[in-house]
Amino acid sequence: MKNEILSHSFRFFCFFLLSGLSSVIFAREPFIESTSGDLGEGEVITLRGGNFTSKVNASPLLFWSADQGEKPSALSRKQQWDGVFTGSIVDKSITEVIAPGSKKVLRHDYSTGSGALLAKVSFDSDRLYVWRKRYDDFDRLKDMAIRTRYKNLERLGSASSVTAGMLMSTPDKVIWGKVVQSDTANASAGTAYYANDYGTIANKALAAAVKSDAIIYFYDEGDTDLKVPLFKALVDEGKGIFFTFNHKIFRMWGKQGTHINNTYISLDADGMVVSEYTQVKTFWSGGWDNKINSATKRWVVEEFQYQAGTIDKEDGMLFYWQDRIKAWDQQRFRFTTSDYPNKYTDVYQTQVSNGAQPGSFEYFDSLYIDDTWHRVYICAERNWSACTQPEVLVPVSWSDDEIKVSLRLGALHAQSRYYFYVVNAEGEVNSVGFSSCPKCPEPPVDAQ
Repeated sequence: MKNEILSHSFRFFCFFLLSGLSSVIFAREPFIESTSGDLGEGEVITLRGGNFTSKVNASPLLFWSADQGEKPSALSRKQQWDGVFTGSIVDKSITEVIAPGSKKVLRHDYSTGSGALLAKVSFDSDRLYVWRKRYDDFDRLKDMAIRTRYKNLERLGSASSVTAGMLMSTPDKVIWGKVVQSDTANASAGTAYYANDYGTIANKALAAAVKSDAIIYFYDEGDTDLKVPLFKALVDEGKGIFFTFNHKIFRMWGKQGTHINNTYISLDADGMVVSEYTQVKTFWSGGWDNKINSATKRWVVEEFQYQAGTIDKEDGMLFYWQDRIKAWDQQRFRFTTSDYPNKYTDVYQTQVSNGAQPGSFEYFDSLYIDDTWHRVYICAERNWSACTQPEVLVPVSWSDDEIKVSLRLGALHAQSRYYFYVVNAEGEVNSVGFSSCPKCPEPPVDAQ
């Protein structure tokens, strides 16, 4: 009997221990029990619950929105950008491309410069999280830059240099077009960019006949019969006439001697993730779990989550979501090697290198960057799996069981009900959102 009691007690103890372990193992998901505060734009809302995990700095590294101007928000730790700001803040008097719920937007025409939009943000951490909202007002296939680099420029007429508006043709006049931009390297060399809707130069099959050192002529804009050339030059580019829309949507950098080690993501025709100096191989989009399209003529919410890896090992993490579609899950990256041991220290947003057609505008509404994976969202959907465009909120205090956030509704201004979600240090999120209904009618007050 004594042994039976001991055996029963032991089994009960094991069950209790395993149950406790199970609750620890499976209780990683954050949960929200209550919220308090005025559910209005900019108000501080308190979320109470558990498994939020501790956060050293409650505020994000940087938060910016176009409605507030060029400078980062006073709610973020960085009050200044770490690089040169690229883009102009405009309102509806300039463009109709304004994100729902916003009054202003940042835009940049990539034909006028190839700088990354917004500015560099420096960080000193093994982890990084980026949330942003953007819009491409171009078609990367139609709006490709068409260019010729040239050398041995010989002046044949009265013009002093190749300028926008001039016409260009091959000697047989089979391939011709209009210059929309000209960059002069020196008196005898430079680069000419051409319109994609004028002449025959946009025909890639024809253009393939033009090789390096081929002769080209430049004419006055009014000389549409191409009779009196103003300049003669030689093509100074291996591909002759070059077509490109080199759109990098995200990039991390780290200095390494004379090199700047970097990893970037592209959504071009052959989308890819490239770690230029440390990669084992290029991670082509054909191998991604889900196809991600360019943000052509649509607002998208994009997120990036980074974890630095071990030197010489393919164990670094970089995840990418667009409207909560995750591009890949299991892929790991080699971000550092013995030759390039330094971690990334800078993050940049989108950039187009080597030119684009005039009017190739990209727009940014807002940007959130933090050096942990913690964050808080609101979304229109009750279940996290159905949420496609979450709005990120800005924390002002954070503990394991209580978070205070500054409420920003963004595109959810028109929603009568929305849901709160918390992501903790390890990227775990509550699968069901905590409901709030700021536009629901108030219950009647009992008259006593």
